[in-house]
Amino acid sequence: MKILIDTNIIISGLFFHGLPKEFLIKTDFEKFQVCVNKEIITEYKEQIQKKLLNPKYILNEELFEKFFKDLHNFEKVSDLKICRDPKDDKFINCAIDARAIYIVSGDNDLLTI
Repeated sequence: MKILIDTNIIISGLFFHGLPKEFLIKTDFEKFQVCVNKEIITEYKEQIQKKLLNPKYILNEELFEKFFKDLHNFEKVSDLKICRDPKDDKFINCAIDARAIYIVSGDNDLLTI
């Protein structure tokens, strides 16, 4: 089953406690294929790097490796512009290109769609 995971879930899960962390821990990433494209990977990396610059944030390396081990990369084809926040369109477009079933997010701009 193909899914997309918004950056806010990744950052929260890798650096904090709570539901996003539980989601990353309990998800079988062999059963649920995480779909990405270059734009999404770039955003993940930039946000992780940003957190790592602050010594008060500690990366959960075990979850990091579990998550990034087997991402499914798709070429960007779709170019819809439908989100209130244009930066979130990349998740909708990747979901369409990958034919993903779910987008996992806590972002109201994506959740309203």
